[in-house]
Amino acid sequence: MSLSEREQYANEANLEARIALHARFSTNPGWAEWLFEREAPGPGARILDLGCGPATLWRANRERIDPSWSLTLADFSLGMIEAARRELGERAQYVVADAQTLRFPADSFDVVVANHMLYHVPDRRRAFAEIRRVLVSRGSFHASTIGRGHLAELRALVPGWGLGGRYAEAFGLETGPPQLEAFFDDVRVERFEDHLEVTEIEPVLAYIRSSPSYGGNDLSGPHAAVAAAIARHGAFHISKAQGLISCRKPRLE
Repeated sequence: MSLSEREQYANEANLEARIALHARFSTNPGWAEWLFEREAPGPGARILDLGCGPATLWRANRERIDPSWSLTLADFSLGMIEAARRELGERAQYVVADAQTLRFPADSFDVVVANHMLYHVPDRRRAFAEIRRVLVSRGSFHASTIGRGHLAELRALVPGWGLGGRYAEAFGLETGPPQLEAFFDDVRVERFEDHLEVTEIEPVLAYIRSSPSYGGNDLSGPHAAVAAAIARHGAFHISKAQGLISCRKPRLE
């Protein structure tokens, strides 16, 4: 992860600004619930959430957390870990950790999840090897991510703002499975159908300002474009492409 991205995720503020756009204007608002249903294991499971952020998945499903689980939330950012702790308190354990160098013994977890974060990891092969090491035989690994075309209309508002496209090529729904197949079995992809119909201008501008690609440039052009779309169509339409890649650790070799 670059220095600018580390600064971006020093605390939850920028991420929360981006989450807010999706929370308010998604036409299919059940993303967190959909993800939880696919990632949640059976009773007594040991779970590691890598790149947990401010416990986004777990706070949205707070009442569904099985008290028999052993839940470990990990993030490279101490600020994110502190935000996660404020959300879940004693329901989880908290660790500042780098996905490329996990300080857990082998076979420590039944499930590892990494939601919308693997495109930030510089050495994903090293991270995959570490994830496989800490999983039990046939343990599950779930990684949510974006796909090609995600937020295309939003990115088009700012010339040269190609961040989402870069992430999708680094580890996306189309590009992630081949990377995982060298380390895991049963790799499969599920897509979540959704898009945004944004009826206010400021949340779009707040999203742009929260991005590591934003350099303080003038946003009068995006403001005018979003205003015109809302006036003409009643909303500014933004395409979404996101989903989940799931796989399993091979049986003991």
